[in-house]
Amino acid sequence: MMFRKVTSAALLGMLWTSASPAADSAAVPSDDHFRVETLVSGLVDAMEIAPLPDGRVLIAERTGALKLYTPGEQGARTVHHFEVSVRNEKAGTSRETGLLGVTADPDFSQNGWIYCYYSPQEPSEHWLTRWTLKNGRLEDEKVLLTMEQSREVGVCHEGGSLAFDGAGNLFLSTGDNTNPFKSNGYAPLDEREGNESINSQRTAGNTNDLRGKVLRITPTDDGSYTIPEGNLFPPGTEKTRPEIYAMGCRNPWRIGVDQRTNTLYWGDVGPDARKTTSRGPNGYCEINQAATAGYYGWPYFVGANEAYARYDFAAEKVGEKFDPAKPLNESRLNDGLEQLPPAREPFWFVSRSSYCAGPVYYHDDFREAESKLPPALDRCLITYDWNNGHMQLSKLAEDESLLWKTDWLHSKKFVHPSDVELAADGSLYILEYGSKWYDGTDGKLKRVTYSSEPLQSEPEEADPRLAGISSDHPGYGLLAEAICLSCHQTQEKSIGPSYAEVAMKYRGDEQAVDLLAKKISQGGVGVWGEVPMPPNPQYNEEQLSQMVDAILSLAPEEHTE
Repeated sequence: MMFRKVTSAALLGMLWTSASPAADSAAVPSDDHFRVETLVSGLVDAMEIAPLPDGRVLIAERTGALKLYTPGEQGARTVHHFEVSVRNEKAGTSRETGLLGVTADPDFSQNGWIYCYYSPQEPSEHWLTRWTLKNGRLEDEKVLLTMEQSREVGVCHEGGSLAFDGAGNLFLSTGDNTNPFKSNGYAPLDEREGNESINSQRTAGNTNDLRGKVLRITPTDDGSYTIPEGNLFPPGTEKTRPEIYAMGCRNPWRIGVDQRTNTLYWGDVGPDARKTTSRGPNGYCEINQAATAGYYGWPYFVGANEAYARYDFAAEKVGEKFDPAKPLNESRLNDGLEQLPPAREPFWFVSRSSYCAGPVYYHDDFREAESKLPPALDRCLITYDWNNGHMQLSKLAEDESLLWKTDWLHSKKFVHPSDVELAADGSLYILEYGSKWYDGTDGKLKRVTYSSEPLQSEPEEADPRLAGISSDHPGYGLLAEAICLSCHQTQEKSIGPSYAEVAMKYRGDEQAVDLLAKKISQGGVGVWGEVPMPPNPQYNEEQLSQMVDAILSLAPEEHTE
């Protein structure tokens, strides 16, 4: 799916690959120096934003609405509604498709151009298009790029993030468009006839396919594009697509581009494997850095180039592991090159999370701005975890290596952040997807500003996903920080059952606490559907009991006559 797992703080620290927070990170002001205000509420599956030079903000909703927030006005109004594919009506299931991305042209003030990436109802494709925003409406659509898209039940990972670099090149992230639920959390390499959608070698590992990539093109005035120098394959290279900049991506859901160096960053959501076996490693989520074009491993490697093994899905037989120095795509579904470039390791990686890449902040770029962030954030890459809402700062050296990393705004509450962008005035916009997996109506656009003096503490915002559980319950805080809120909430079904449904199912069951505590700790699949529940081994018995008790408190008391 779009988003995945979380891990314990101890394991997280072990997996950060370059540095841990050092003395410099202590200069980052405490959270009480930052004000978070809500600008827009009631957004539906809020995906990506495009701050405009005049202070307005475009907001893309997955269900098709492109909205415009204007400072001083209440809410955001719809400037266009895209007719998009968001559901498989025959199967009655939602898809990770729709209006996925939006960004503004670098010369928007002169030309009014914006770029959108969306899934039309027909044909089964994704489209990258350019529009003109004029008089509060979109006009003059020009289709720059189309790509094939499988819409079978269970297929997901669509990417869709858009960003320009400082040289006028447009980056677009695309997912591997593969079913991840039939591979037990390991690499989807199923070669059997009829199971093509369970094989990411046809997309992410294919040099002749645009899926599972980050593309880089240079838009032209006539609505087409050219290929900039330095992409992975020069134009005319046999069995390749010249648009490819980075390949070997699973689901590069959100990207960021350093506006000074033009270096690309993206978070790649990791697979669901709960432990390392002969088939391959435990699932990792990556933050990747690409100053030049390259291959980033999927579906043959993940994390620090830990290799998957060849696997016969019919015989359930494990074969030899792939070689990151000489990766080969020998799949019958591959119409690209067999020999792939050497696999690159990520900038940093963690287990069980859904980290996304945001902007790189340069204090000098906003020295005269009214609402600039503090100088301690200079040369920091801002990243954020969709799962638990945590923000992070990664301090970059002059050579763009990692100096230190630290949590940021940890005391603030962000419900599934889906995009983070710098505004022209130096403040920071944070878009919240909302509490439900699909069709939620509580997404928000928030703005973060800095104060040199500590601010009066604000009342803590209640988490809508935990409505009905007392905030005084010892399990409340544990659930609020847990991966569980990626797939569950208390009152409504999301990708998983509501906690209220779980409470009713196990009401009166004397074994419920032990059974559910084991499920939270070890994970599982099949009780409520095919979406796997990841394990949470970081909790002790007391914590697990408190979490389960908080969930079971949602069931009404049984009365006997």
